[in-house]
Amino acid sequence: MLKLMKYELRKQAFSKLIILVITLLGELMFFTGLVLNRHNTIGLAMGLLTMFTFGAMFFIAFESIITYYNDLKQKQSYMLFLTPNTPYTIVGAKVLSSGVQIILSGVVFALIFGIDGAAMLARYASIKQIKELITSFVNMQFHVEIDGKLLILVVLALLISWISVITLAYLSITLSTTFLAEKKGKAIISFLIFILLEYIFSKGVNLIMNIPSLTLSASGTLILNIVLYAVITAVTYLVTAWMLDKKVSV
Repeated sequence: MLKLMKYELRKQAFSKLIILVITLLGELMFFTGLVLNRHNTIGLAMGLLTMFTFGAMFFIAFESIITYYNDLKQKQSYMLFLTPNTPYTIVGAKVLSSGVQIILSGVVFALIFGIDGAAMLARYASIKQIKELITSFVNMQFHVEIDGKLLILVVLALLISWISVITLAYLSITLSTTFLAEKKGKAIISFLIFILLEYIFSKGVNLIMNIPSLTLSASGTLILNIVLYAVITAVTYLVTAWMLDKKVSV
C-alpha cells in the first residue's frame, strides 16, 4: 500500500508545489507589512491567505476526486486496477494519500496562522486586548470556553468531515460507473448521486446529534461528530472497494 500511496502522491505533487509557492508569497507580503508597519498590507495578506487556505483545501479534495474519476475513465490510468493489488488496497491507498495531504495541509496552514498571530501579538500590544475581548464575548454569549483542546477537536472534525466527502465522492463515481458503464453524462450523474448521498448522511448525522436525551458538552459534541464522520468514511470506503471488486469490470 505504501508504494501505491507514493504513486498517488507523486501524481499530485506538482499542484502541492504551486500551493506552497503561493503560500510563501502570501507570507512574504504579510511580514513585509509587519516590518514596515503597513496595516493595509497586513490586512490584505491575511485576507488573501485565509481565502487561499479554504481554496487550497477544497482543491486538494477536488483533485483527489478527479484523479479517481480519471482512473476509472482513462485506459492508461485504468491499468492501475490490473496490478496485483486488491481494490481495497488501491482505494485505501487513495483515501489515505488524500487524508495525509489534507491533514498535513491543515497542520501547515494552522502553523502558519499561529506564527502570523504570534508575530502580530508581539508587534502590536493592542491586539492582545482585542483577543481578550473576543474570548470574553464568546464565553459570555455562547457559554463556550475557547481552549487548545476545543480548537484541536474543531480542526479534527473539519478534517475528518472533509475526508468523508472524498470517500463519498468515490462511492458516487463508482455507482455511476457500475450502472452507467457505457453511457454518456456519467460525471453529471455522479455529482447528482453525491448530492443525494451527502444529503442523506448529513440528515442522519443531524438526527443523531439532536437526540433529545443526548446531552453533551462542546467537546463531547465534537467528539461524537468526529466518530460519526469516521464511520461514514469507513462505510463509504468499504462499499466503494467492494463494488470495484464485485461489480465493476476491471
